[in-house]
Amino acid sequence: MTHVVLVTYGEPTTASFVEQLVYSWRILVGLTRSVADIPAPLIPLIAVSRGHGRRALWRRYSYSSPLEPITLAQAAQMRTALAGRSAGPWTVHIAYEFRKPLLADVIGRLADTDPVVVVPMYAADSAFTHQLSRGAVAALNERRRAPIVVLPPIDVDALAAISAAHVRSFIGDGVAARSAALVLAAHGTLLEPARPIDTGRVATEQLCEGITKRLAGSFGMIANGWLNHLRGGRWTEPPIEETLQKVSDAGYREVIYYPYGFLADNAESQLEGQIFAAQRPELRVRFVPCLNASPALADVIAAQVTDAAHAPRGTAA
Repeated sequence: MTHVVLVTYGEPTTASFVEQLVYSWRILVGLTRSVADIPAPLIPLIAVSRGHGRRALWRRYSYSSPLEPITLAQAAQMRTALAGRSAGPWTVHIAYEFRKPLLADVIGRLADTDPVVVVPMYAADSAFTHQLSRGAVAALNERRRAPIVVLPPIDVDALAAISAAHVRSFIGDGVAARSAALVLAAHGTLLEPARPIDTGRVATEQLCEGITKRLAGSFGMIANGWLNHLRGGRWTEPPIEETLQKVSDAGYREVIYYPYGFLADNAESQLEGQIFAAQRPELRVRFVPCLNASPALADVIAAQVTDAAHAPRGTAA
């Protein structure tokens, strides 16, 4: 039996303050403090502030996250894709970085004689994505008889091809694409983080370039924008609000918005994009969903999984 574990951040499904507080606390302890010097006494204060802020924002827009049902659908699609490639046997699980069931807990319940393939469901490798999974399983791997393999990110050219085809399929014949602008959005990052880390910026830019190249000529304009935070230093440029202004200034009114930096829809891909778009009422924005449970996405990951599962021991990523 080979176990396949899909892992995401595990964004809360509702605006519940308790859920948002726990989520914010775990991110601060498990992620933010690894890349920024935050005194321990400040963590409760920051977590409470973030929890209140996210709760207020979600309630203001009557928002609830689709990430959990999307992840369940991705797992179902993965079972189908794996069954089509190999007899297995395979068992597909779901785990989260910052919400129960946590990745280490899911793996800890599995027989240590069974191989495990962990699939970080993120577009680009970074300290904020795949490295979290690697860190979570490092100690577990030392105690297991069968290995835990953490997959690398999807090949950038393969992901760019899937993403471009996804955008084309979504717009269909309903938009005169040459008269529309395509806005590509991804989560931003600090340009000069306090500690030397892989922020994922270069890999994300390569993905953006790959999508742009494949869709060049399909739209009147293609522009990238970053979903940035406000604190911590200088962030990636241009921020998404400047990108939308640039599109408007160029005379475009039809906009296709695709959050290419995410494999699954969440508050950043959905809610934040809609908030920024609402600030430009002259634009008619159509939002392309993330790849979510795309069969093409599942098939590419299934190929990675089977390759990793059949690789000679000691050669896994």
